[in-house]
Amino acid sequence: MEATMIKDRYETIYPKLVNLFSWTVDKRVLLSIAGIYALGDKEFDARRLREVADALKKRSGFFSPVRGQFHPLISALLDVSGEGAQEVADNLFEKQEILHGLGFRSTIHSYLAATLLPDEEGEARREAIAGKMLYDEMKRRHRFLTSDDDYTFAVLLGSQADRPSELADVMHRYYQDLKMRGFRFGNELQWMSQTITYGNAAYEENRAAKASEIRDRLKAEGLKVKPIHYPAIGLLTVFHVEQSQVEHITETAKILSEMKLFRWYKEMALSAAIQSVLMEMTTGEQAAHIGIAASVEQVLRAQQAILASSGAAAAAAASASAGGGDGGS
Repeated sequence: MEATMIKDRYETIYPKLVNLFSWTVDKRVLLSIAGIYALGDKEFDARRLREVADALKKRSGFFSPVRGQFHPLISALLDVSGEGAQEVADNLFEKQEILHGLGFRSTIHSYLAATLLPDEEGEARREAIAGKMLYDEMKRRHRFLTSDDDYTFAVLLGSQADRPSELADVMHRYYQDLKMRGFRFGNELQWMSQTITYGNAAYEENRAAKASEIRDRLKAEGLKVKPIHYPAIGLLTVFHVEQSQVEHITETAKILSEMKLFRWYKEMALSAAIQSVLMEMTTGEQAAHIGIAASVEQVLRAQQAILASSGAAAAAAASASAGGGDGGS
């Protein structure tokens, strides 16, 4: 998609989101939601999104994790993933119950992971079990680093390996490799070590080096690469991004960052630019040559969920801090 078209879509969709959810929702959250529609295939429909939001609110309790800053985000993810407001809301809570029954804590991240599960109960349960097994193995290797914010990628990637312990070992090895190459250790690097295994659960000697090259190419173009971009760089590595596509990322990021919308959130402009290229890469021949374990749509939804939830978590923490409450993610 051309950079100017993406810019136009943001300018069209963002004011509608403001009208729909009011100024009480943090701008980072609204920008993340705008990106879900601006970069995706499903046309934004305010009335349809409102119906999903209302159904979700009726289905959830007052203190549910899907309330507050996260409510518009979950509503948008449900809207683009299915049809019928009440149906998608009911399906979400049914899948969340499966995850909760397996030992996943009831947090916003378990709900985000639930959006990735298939609607068929048997398949949903199978993938949830695989995700829990992988999560437990990840927790054994990174006890303090692994938390509920790893649920999304654990559920996405859990079914791509017969032995979750071996996949967790590969992730841990990538984590160490990437850290040695100057990637900052922390949650985002752990997510990156997860995304970089997508499509191939076996360790590849050169993947960390390729990821480092992509990061350096983006930085050489004058872009500020931050930890929040790490998971997306992992996916660019998996899909063998080419120089022409890096140039497109650069062009799009610079055009978006000049918009008033992104004035204080330039890191989100780069995230959107990478996402736009990923959308194109995963619908072409590059995707066909990769041994994909899950659907491309799921990968992009997982990436969107991680980006958007990070913005919503930051907004919720800032709001709690300003109000004297206990914030944090």
